[in-house]
Amino acid sequence: MTFDDILARVLALLEREGRVSYRALKRRFDLDEDYLEDLKVEIIQAKKLAVDEDGAVLVWRGNTPSVAVDSAASVPLPLTYTPPHLAEKILTS
Repeated sequence: MTFDDILARVLALLEREGRVSYRALKRRFDLDEDYLEDLKVEIIQAKKLAVDEDGAVLVWRGNTPSVAVDSAASVPLPLTYTPPHLAEKILTS
């Protein structure tokens, strides 16, 4: 198998499972330490599809937007958290 073949299989596994240990990847795909490091660089740094957890686990993040966009989207609009009596007072003043 080529590097691209293994990369595709690892990504499919990671997307399906959500989390996978580096030890499991080494065993499942018969990888040596250098090959595993190359996969980690490609998945974590180049493609930004996963994050490293404690140097032991690869955690899928997929094609999600950045945290800043997520947190901005979750900020409630003023009318959704302003009590109705205050909202009415603000709108009529």
